Amino acid sequence: MAGTKAPIRLQEAFSLTSLGVQPGALSFQTATMESDRFVAVCEKSAETGQPSLLLVDTHNPTKPVRRPIQADSVVVNPDTKVMAMQSGSQLQLFDLSAKAKIKSFVSTESIALVRWANEKTLAIVTSAAVYHWKCDDDEDPVKVFDRHPNLTNSQIVSYKVAKGDEWCSLVGFTHSQDGSVSGNIQLYSVKKGMTQPIEGHAATFISTNYEGYETTLFAFATKTAKGSKLFIIEVGHENKPQGAPKFETKECDIFYPPEMPMDHPVSMLVSSKYSIIYMVTRMGYVHLYNTDTGLCVYQNRVSDTTPFLSIQHRASGGLLLVNRRGQVLLLTIIPEAVVPYVMHTLKNLDLATTLASKNAFPGMENIFVDQFEELFEEERYREAAIVAAEAPGGALRTPQIIAKFKTASQGGVSPSPLMVFFTTILERGRLNKAESLELAFLMAQSGKVQSMEKWLKEDKMECSEELGDFFRPQSLTIALAVYIKAESHMKAIACMIDSGQTARISSYAKKVGLDINHIDLVNQVSQYNPKAALVLANQAQAANALVIASDRRKQELKGVEQMINMFLSKGLLNEAANYALDNLLDTAEDGKLQTKILVSLFMNLPQVAEQILVQDIWHFYDTQKVGQMCERVGLFQLALENYTDLADVKRVITNTHLLNEEFVVRYFGELRSEDALEVIEELIKSNPRGNMKLCVRIAALYTGEMEATKLIEVFKKVKIEDAVFYYLQAIVDNSDDPFVHFEYIAAGIKLQQFSEVERVTRLSNYYDPQKVKKLLMESKLKDPRPLVNVCDRFGYVDEMVTYMMKNSMGKFVEAFVQRVNPMRTPIVVGTLLDVGTVQEAYLIKLILSVKNMVPVGELVDQVEKRGKLKMLHKFLESKIADGSNDVEVHSGVAKVYVESNINAEHFLVSNPYYDSRVVGKFCEKRNPYLAYVAYRRGLCDDELFAVTNKNSMFKEQALYVVNRQNDDLWERVLNENNAFRKLIVDQIISTALPEVTEPEKIASAVKAFMNADLPEVLMQLLEKLVVDTSSTAFRRNKNLQNLLILTAIKTEKDRVMEYVNRLDNFDAGEVAKIAIDAELYEEGYAIFQKFNREDEAMEVLIKHIKDWDRASEYAAKVDRPEVWTILGTSMLESGVIEEGVKCLMRAKDPTQYALVITAALEHAKDEEYSIVVKYLLAARRKVDDLKMVDTEIVYGYCRCRKYMELEEFLSKKNEANIEDVAERCYDEEIWIGAKILFLILKNWSRLAEVYVKLGEYNEAVECAKKANRQPIWKIVCFGCVRAKEFRLAKICGLPLVVDPNELMEVVSFYESRGYFEEVIDLLDSALVHEKAHTGLFTELGVLYTKYKEEVVEDYVKMWWKKAHLPRLVSACEEAYLWLEATYLYFQYEEFDNAARVMMDHAPDAFNPDMFSDTIARVGSMETMYKAIQFYIDEHPTLLLDLMFLLANRCDATRAITILRKGGGRTELGMLPMVKGYLLKMQTANVREINEAVNSVLLAEEDIPGLDASVDAYDNFDLTGMAKTLESHRLIEARRIATKAYRKLGKWERALEISTKDKIYMDCIEAVKVSKDVELAEQLAEQFLKERRRECFTALLYGCYEFFKPETALELSWRHQAKDFAMPYMVQNMAEVGAKLVRLEEESASRKELEERDRKEREAEINEDASVLMYGLQSQQTAGVPMLGAPPATQAPQIAWQEQTVRGPVTMQA
Repeated sequence: MAGTKAPIRLQEAFSLTSLGVQPGALSFQTATMESDRFVAVCEKSAETGQPSLLLVDTHNPTKPVRRPIQADSVVVNPDTKVMAMQSGSQLQLFDLSAKAKIKSFVSTESIALVRWANEKTLAIVTSAAVYHWKCDDDEDPVKVFDRHPNLTNSQIVSYKVAKGDEWCSLVGFTHSQDGSVSGNIQLYSVKKGMTQPIEGHAATFISTNYEGYETTLFAFATKTAKGSKLFIIEVGHENKPQGAPKFETKECDIFYPPEMPMDHPVSMLVSSKYSIIYMVTRMGYVHLYNTDTGLCVYQNRVSDTTPFLSIQHRASGGLLLVNRRGQVLLLTIIPEAVVPYVMHTLKNLDLATTLASKNAFPGMENIFVDQFEELFEEERYREAAIVAAEAPGGALRTPQIIAKFKTASQGGVSPSPLMVFFTTILERGRLNKAESLELAFLMAQSGKVQSMEKWLKEDKMECSEELGDFFRPQSLTIALAVYIKAESHMKAIACMIDSGQTARISSYAKKVGLDINHIDLVNQVSQYNPKAALVLANQAQAANALVIASDRRKQELKGVEQMINMFLSKGLLNEAANYALDNLLDTAEDGKLQTKILVSLFMNLPQVAEQILVQDIWHFYDTQKVGQMCERVGLFQLALENYTDLADVKRVITNTHLLNEEFVVRYFGELRSEDALEVIEELIKSNPRGNMKLCVRIAALYTGEMEATKLIEVFKKVKIEDAVFYYLQAIVDNSDDPFVHFEYIAAGIKLQQFSEVERVTRLSNYYDPQKVKKLLMESKLKDPRPLVNVCDRFGYVDEMVTYMMKNSMGKFVEAFVQRVNPMRTPIVVGTLLDVGTVQEAYLIKLILSVKNMVPVGELVDQVEKRGKLKMLHKFLESKIADGSNDVEVHSGVAKVYVESNINAEHFLVSNPYYDSRVVGKFCEKRNPYLAYVAYRRGLCDDELFAVTNKNSMFKEQALYVVNRQNDDLWERVLNENNAFRKLIVDQIISTALPEVTEPEKIASAVKAFMNADLPEVLMQLLEKLVVDTSSTAFRRNKNLQNLLILTAIKTEKDRVMEYVNRLDNFDAGEVAKIAIDAELYEEGYAIFQKFNREDEAMEVLIKHIKDWDRASEYAAKVDRPEVWTILGTSMLESGVIEEGVKCLMRAKDPTQYALVITAALEHAKDEEYSIVVKYLLAARRKVDDLKMVDTEIVYGYCRCRKYMELEEFLSKKNEANIEDVAERCYDEEIWIGAKILFLILKNWSRLAEVYVKLGEYNEAVECAKKANRQPIWKIVCFGCVRAKEFRLAKICGLPLVVDPNELMEVVSFYESRGYFEEVIDLLDSALVHEKAHTGLFTELGVLYTKYKEEVVEDYVKMWWKKAHLPRLVSACEEAYLWLEATYLYFQYEEFDNAARVMMDHAPDAFNPDMFSDTIARVGSMETMYKAIQFYIDEHPTLLLDLMFLLANRCDATRAITILRKGGGRTELGMLPMVKGYLLKMQTANVREINEAVNSVLLAEEDIPGLDASVDAYDNFDLTGMAKTLESHRLIEARRIATKAYRKLGKWERALEISTKDKIYMDCIEAVKVSKDVELAEQLAEQFLKERRRECFTALLYGCYEFFKPETALELSWRHQAKDFAMPYMVQNMAEVGAKLVRLEEESASRKELEERDRKEREAEINEDASVLMYGLQSQQTAGVPMLGAPPATQAPQIAWQEQTVRGPVTMQA
């Protein structure tokens, strides 16, 4: 059958280019697809060049993820979110979920391929070997095997590992020069460590079950000169059990289309669902082969470009492909089409049978049934069982088949047919539910139940609840396994309880999502194993995590509370505590239960409660309550930790003898400062002596929180004198509070702790010295040390000395100076001088006693202040006599000499040690000249200027400035703001400088005048020194001559030439440079001439005067090569080419060839290149870079158009870079020169372009053929088109249009020039080309739509499969070719658009059959509704057919609305025409449909149909229907109205209509349905009044359930119709009697049950020993009178009632 549907479906999943992937990134190296989940592409941005990774999730391709990642390729794990990044030789593993790097590795070998071998292993193929890298450890890659030599130069395209990692295959391609590709496969056995090289292009491994044994197959495809074949072989057969059958090798020829001779396999994969091998080829073909037979099932082209990536699509069992155009294609198998295709197209029954059997493809069921029946009839039971096993869809695996084998004749042969059937099925697969049960019964009969355990472990039997019930009496373990596999959860839990596996129940329930009553389960287990009950309770609590998160904690807490109460009610206090610890959280919500557990434990097991509190597990219990319990049992420490009321704390903490001191100390740290003070006060009051040490320690530790002042007040209240002292002693060393230190000193004084007072005054830095000094002086201590410490440290020595002298303590003053601090001698001496009671002799003696330790400077100052300086004369001279060089000593002596007028000037000039500033300042008021001397000696500029200015000592100042030679001083003196400048300058010129003989000082002065901008003075000075002087030293001084000329340059430029001519001992180079910088070029030129510096003179002429004539004359005058070279290079640099080259030739200087070349390139005209070539020819034998010179010679010949000389030069030996010159000629459009050079180079590409420029098109085409490059073809083609050489243009255009990247540009070029016929002819000629592509067919079709509309229809029907349909459709629409557009939309499966075009352009495009086929496939609801309106308007007779097509696809409500409004003269519109459609849709019971149907039926007066509709479908306006029908002319219509009113509950209205129409059965029915007693009585009385007694009887039976018997009896008696009521009365009396009997029986039975229940409860109470210990529980007391129970107060109390005790409570058995 030619029309058999293809067995595959192909669709485009998405496009990578539409997601922004650049076409250049679509290659095998940069794009990867390891699974059907992710596509990874590494590319660089076209705009920024930044590398990035694009990760596309195939489940959501519209939201790709782009990351800026530098990598050559990225490979994503097929099963986890781990990706491997390769960058050169570096590999890194990243976890995308955790966003973390796993590990990295740098390979020493180049990496050829990276692929995932499995979920945990990355395969790395390098240039030499294959490595496996585990991603779940820290190890480096491990080498698996070395690459075979056959793969040395191959491109590695595939690496695969078989299941179990025992076999590996590596595939590589080798490209030949003729375009063919050869393939090599390396098959490697890991177990054997052996390699098998195979010639092939693609390979894969297949894991299958072959006749009951797991088998590994290896499939590979090869293409050689002899042909192409597919092979399927078994590998690892030796690993299978002995006797296992071996898979026979299969081979099959591979067919390629004749027009694709270069096609070959590129990849091979196995379907994840079917026994199908997919083989993908280079030209985009996909072949499907059967794994069992190796036969080809189907092949077709699915892509017009090479699919370079392919992977299994696991969900569909199909294939996912990525081609060079970026299309991601999904190829899936259509199961229902496979068998018909193989049967009718391939006509291969055996293959169809194999496929159907292995893959459950439909279509072969009848054949298997017939074969089975035939074999069964022949008693060939095993063959029949095989057919049943292989039948698709389990068609022959039913209970009927089992029954058939069960009843089959055994014929005395063992085993039985049924056992043969089961054995055969087990060999080939798995038993279903019915078969498993039947086999179990069969094996039980033979006592071989345990042998079935092996089949269960191998999953050969389908587990069910019935099978578990069968095994339970015999083996709980097997039964449990069966129940679990069968998901029979409750029975599995029962098994666990029976087998003591209670710990597994919670985890099992959570795992399977089972909701189980945990409380009941734990309660049951606790009766015989409390520990197991605890474990189960904890696990059960964890199972509650399945509850919704928002309600989880509330439900958990409720469950925990119930569980705790259950444990407590049973007296399981330990279990209750452990459960609470495991499940209670430390939150406020759990606080109530925390309190409950702790109180119960304190009453019975206080040691357990103590441990819980000590471990600090809970924090939200009732602390007050728990604190009280702790205090009662003597756990005072825990009580303190829980009490918050201060009164409780003060009460408990007084038990310090029972509390740990360290705890008490820490506890105070948790109290508020105010509370802590009160507690300390309480401790002191309760036991002052006993708690004092503790209180001091606490106060010292927490002084910062409680404040020292407050604590001191607390301790002062205590009648213990040393309390404050000991407290302060503890904190004083760590305190910086002045108050604390003062109080400690005061306390020490009070307690006469003088050593501590001395220590603190000596070491402390925090007390108030003034305050302490006052205290010490007032205290008048016998020990002066504290006072000495304070006064010495804080500068109160004068007050101390005065205090001691007044209090007759002078000996301490002398001792202080001599022993404590001699450094304080000056202040002591000064104070003693102030006191006036001490003789100078005593003071001198005191000073001399500390002669070597006293600070002399300070002593001198103190004595100087008091006018007693002469007193130190002997002391100071003695210091000098001792050899002292101390500045302060010598300064003091100087002051004494000045004060005493003892040869002061000599001392000031000769002594090198005194301080000039100090002594000078001392002398200023006594003798200014001595101050000048001191300042001059010490270079004290500021002080010297001040004293000389103040005392008009300008001569001394001038001498000082000239002699200093200091620029800053000169600037200061000559500053225009200096009021004394003129006076000082006069002294400098008249006095200072004439006395100077050192030239340096003169130079310094000159420089200073220059810097001060005093040129007139400077010129006057310099002329006097240099020109007008008789001093040879100054007249011949080079510096002075330089200064004179430079000054003239700056101030009087017209005199510079005079000085240049008169002077001859100046620095010519520097002066000339400065003159040139001042634009005095002639003066500079004159200087260079005067000193015979010819090169520099020439440079001045060239660069500054810029006179080429004078420069030429000067060069000719000098006639030195160097000068000619300077002139020549300067001319060349200035663009004077010809004259510059001539100068160089006169200089005979070949070294400037580079400059000549550069200048010529930049400035030379074509005619000037002759002299350039001449120079270069002369220089070429004397230069190093001959290549550069020869290159420029060739270029020069081209520039000056000397082609004969060019050819002659090129014919000789040369080193010219011809290619460079040729390119330059091309760029400068020197076409003939370029042609000559490109011919020599045989650069056909450039030569073709040159020929085009020269108009030599035939030669250009020949060169383009030799070049065979797309850009050249394009240039020549476009050139020929411009020249209207269309024949030649067609030759060049063919290679272009078969290239998708060039096609559009070629077409646009032709079109823009109006050459429509020519471009159509070109594209039409290219259709038969082997590289014809989709774009070619598309653009030709577009051109036809523009310029040859008459051939478009035939063209699209012929070539639509090869064209890009969206583009072609758009072109047809632009050309108003609606029929063709419709056809293309349909073929492209754009059915909505096809329907739209047919409706919008019906005259041209509408075809009923095609429209029906199209509308049945559209996906848009709006298109369907538009189609309905279109048919209403255009084709109403076909409307019903359309509605049937749309019946199950569009919204019937909206469709009915359209039908009502469209056409017709009534309000029903077009509804009557689609009655059949409405009746079909009415089954949905939709209101609008029901009303439409009812309206149509009513309009047609189809009353039976209307009645049936109303009865069957109730979703419509029943009230409106009733009102419409109650006045209808037909009585049957009115009956429908009464029926409607009955449904609405309007019984009176229904009764009214039925009574009016005398339809009494309807009346009775209405009353019966209403169950209205009053209405029934009214109707009954009406019937009796109208003497319709039969109706009365019928009414009684119709309303039997609610009609009162007494009313019936009364009415019948009143209307003499007792006989008509008697049947009803008899029936009623019989039922009443039966009810009475039944009630009596039920009452007796209930009493009997209650009595038995009472006895059972009493027996239970009597047998329960725990009643003696715990009393009766709530379950036991329910309904049982406690007659013999003791009073409630005598019952033992455990956890539910508090005991008022102090001490531990024990529980007694």
